[in-house]
Amino acid sequence: MTGEIGGPQFSAVIITTDLAVGPNRVVFGLVDREGMPVRPARAQVRAVFLDPQAKTAEVRATSTAHFQEWPVGNQGVFTTQLSLDKPGFWQLNVETTTPDGTPIEARGAFQVKDKPETPAVGQPAPRSVTPTLDLVVDLATITSAEPPDPDLYRLSVDQALDSGKPLVLVFSTPAFCVSATCGPQVEVISQVKEKYQDRANFIHVEVFENPHLIDGDRPVGGTVPAVREWNLPTEPWTFVIDKEGRVRARFEQFTTAQEIEAALLDIL
Repeated sequence: MTGEIGGPQFSAVIITTDLAVGPNRVVFGLVDREGMPVRPARAQVRAVFLDPQAKTAEVRATSTAHFQEWPVGNQGVFTTQLSLDKPGFWQLNVETTTPDGTPIEARGAFQVKDKPETPAVGQPAPRSVTPTLDLVVDLATITSAEPPDPDLYRLSVDQALDSGKPLVLVFSTPAFCVSATCGPQVEVISQVKEKYQDRANFIHVEVFENPHLIDGDRPVGGTVPAVREWNLPTEPWTFVIDKEGRVRARFEQFTTAQEIEAALLDIL
């Protein structure tokens, strides 16, 4: 919907950054002209490929997006699955209505690459050696989670990949999240773990080294080696890996327990 003055009344803010040719989980938010979020339960989306040479805009994929409310606070994001078949610049057209019946039309631009930066679905998971609780005196030296869940630090990633079980792996920095869309990801992983810990492994990797050493509101250390080995451009990231060690699902930004559980059940 377009206002009489001042440009579009609503905008779609594309949160996912690592989009590539193939199936993608697209995360976005809807905001009004003042930047305030709007939260209808669902929305219809169309992915439009923008061809600069032909000067055309072609709808290449359609889907329904659902609002995913976070377990704490009054926040959330929309998620949808889209198969994007060309690299280049795209536009997401979103149509929905507010609870009071006001129609919403919003647009947001995004770029699709030939290949993702992070490990793609079907690729072997990098065999990172990550910190474990048996190597430290205080868990605060390897996680900023408060309180930490010791179960998430019992195995290194490479050990979990050799265990013969699926792995749910999250990279995040609970105490230092800089994204407005990161959410309580580690708590969600612990929640899923309580249901499936006898059938799968669950690991949290803190993004920063020495998270207990703080300068102002940021840790003084750089990112841990695993973040670079997995080539993560943002955080948080969650990966579901099968017992053969291949990535079967990948989620950028906050992911609900329901989404993670569904991906895990596909490989159990």
